[in-house]
Amino acid sequence: MLERELVYRMPFERLLKVSRLASRKAFGVSWLLMLGLFAIYVIALAVILAFDRPINDWLATHGLPEILPFGAIIAGFLIACWWLRRRGLKTSKGRADYDSEVRFRTDPDGLRFATPEIEYFLRWHGISQLMLVEGQGLLTSHGNLFFLLPNEAFGNLAERDALTRDVFARLSEAARARSLNFIPPALRQPGDTSGT
Repeated sequence: MLERELVYRMPFERLLKVSRLASRKAFGVSWLLMLGLFAIYVIALAVILAFDRPINDWLATHGLPEILPFGAIIAGFLIACWWLRRRGLKTSKGRADYDSEVRFRTDPDGLRFATPEIEYFLRWHGISQLMLVEGQGLLTSHGNLFFLLPNEAFGNLAERDALTRDVFARLSEAARARSLNFIPPALRQPGDTSGT
């Protein structure tokens, strides 16, 4: 066990570079498949353009439209992208239990989201935005990390709206400005009929 506290900074540019590097290493097969797909796509387009006349003559003799090769390449590319996306989601799902029970609570310093595997603590000044997503629940974010509190986790929508007002009151001015357009119904106090 480490006997001391480590203190460091992670500039955004470095985080992006490390993120790409880690993603390539952790999901190497997916990266190679994606690069292979782009290579095949470019080669197929080059072949069609290089042999445009013979291909068009062959298509004309069989009564097929000239756009068929481009359509086939685009359809194949889209199907391959769909397959790669499904493969990537399956790989990601195999690395963590996304169906774990999440325990949420507030404390004086922020919001806690915990599963048996991991815990996130989002300090009040670290919340960059609040959003109410219709039919889903309350989203809080820190940069590009989003945390959903689903509607069904609350006893009722009034409880969700009360939490929304409480969290909104603790946000920085910039976070309030970003959130204001996404949560107006929840900001009204019970019994307030203004704006209706």
